[in-house]
Amino acid sequence: MLGRQSFATILVGKSMLLREGLARILRSTNFRILASASCADDLLASKLQQQQTLFIVVHDFGATLEQIELCREQHPAGRVTIVADHYRSGDLLSAFRAGASGYFVDMTCAAFIKSLELVMMGETIFPRALLSLFIDPESEPLCEAAPGDENDKVILVTAEDALTPQLSSREKSILRCLITGDSNKCIARKMDIAEATVKVHVKAILRKIRVQNRTQAAIWGSNNRSLTRTAKNDSPPQA
Repeated sequence: MLGRQSFATILVGKSMLLREGLARILRSTNFRILASASCADDLLASKLQQQQTLFIVVHDFGATLEQIELCREQHPAGRVTIVADHYRSGDLLSAFRAGASGYFVDMTCAAFIKSLELVMMGETIFPRALLSLFIDPESEPLCEAAPGDENDKVILVTAEDALTPQLSSREKSILRCLITGDSNKCIARKMDIAEATVKVHVKAILRKIRVQNRTQAAIWGSNNRSLTRTAKNDSPPQA
């Protein structure tokens, strides 16, 4: 499907051993290692080519978010993924909101390579635990998942085509609430409208952006934040 297309890849992480292991895994694939560094700050700007680049960040507790932000700042068009041996639900949500396109935990090499290929095709791939954070925003965010846990199954959200959906100001406001994980009741309270009205708007949003549920809508909205903004002088209409 991807033919012989080669993807420039940069490895970031404190552990040289883990970076070397990833390099060996990727050596016979379509992912060409362009650089390997302990921190994104150590990368030379000249090595960041104009083509889309894949950053693979080895999870390092609190430093991971900083590395995601540095990668996004240095190469906005790049795709950033995280490799970890475990995760907390809060880590998934933070990485997602920081702009990561993938979070991989305890999978086979073949599944890992295929997931990276999908990310470079525009997909967003996260462990299934991220799903529960949007379905039930009030769920405990600090639960850990160990390797082999049922929660390690991934969810995939398809990137949409070039057609730009036309969302109303109200729909944009509600979509921003979905991104932050608000329930329908919370959205209704924030906007001073009926919960039934919120449900109608959510259904309209799902139809317009061509996704199946509020989780996919939240991920779509996070990846298309410029389309969720309303003009300063454009106040949401009363429903």
